[in-house]
Amino acid sequence: MSSIYNANSGELLTMAVALSAALAQGQSQAQLAKLGAFFTIVGDTLNLYALQPSQVDRAGTALSLADNL
Repeated sequence: MSSIYNANSGELLTMAVALSAALAQGQSQAQLAKLGAFFTIVGDTLNLYALQPSQVDRAGTALSLADNL
């Protein structure tokens, strides 16, 4: 299996569908909604980091600060 960074769109789609099917096994509708919302946030955040790579360092600092709360 190739790295996801080098995969073509068809391979990425196949991996995403397979992962989704695996994660959905035995989950309730409410749990699926939470997983969907979580991965939407992850995807949106990655897209924002792609637009402003300098923010990645700030996010690490914010996470470190949150650990100290």
